[in-house]
Amino acid sequence: MTDNITLRFAIEADLPAIITLNDEAFGQADEGKIVALLHENDEALLSLIAELDERIVGHIQFFPIDAIGPGAAQFAGLGPMSVHPDFQKTGIGGELIGAGLKEVKALGYQKVFVLGHADYYPRFGFSVDETAGMSAPWGGPHFMAVELNPGSPPLAELHYPSAFFE
Repeated sequence: MTDNITLRFAIEADLPAIITLNDEAFGQADEGKIVALLHENDEALLSLIAELDERIVGHIQFFPIDAIGPGAAQFAGLGPMSVHPDFQKTGIGGELIGAGLKEVKALGYQKVFVLGHADYYPRFGFSVDETAGMSAPWGGPHFMAVELNPGSPPLAELHYPSAFFE
């Protein structure tokens, strides 16, 4: 990771810069809109940022996922995760994922789901196999999960926050 980068929990005052970062990193406004709606709708679980000289250069968002089915489950989703184009491929994304998963695990969540690059997220333990038995609005090789805490039910219908459908 780049020297002098610090990770911290995002605060409400960071939201405009986080939205701008997501728009720049993805080259369009969809992910920034999702972040804004998760916060507006009180559907955000955890938001971390990476800072360099008081400038936000990375961000990761986690949100709760409702799981309907036999057995209680606490599932979370990861996304969006963004790094400013000038700082991509420096390890900032990996640091954000590692720190975020550690926090989500401490909160007692059993699995974290992501819809992301099939060659990137497996480095952090994400696997398509962990989504078996889960009914979700999407699937395929880009839909992955990682188990953080044992006890996840084998079958569930996943309901994502409304921010992903507005």
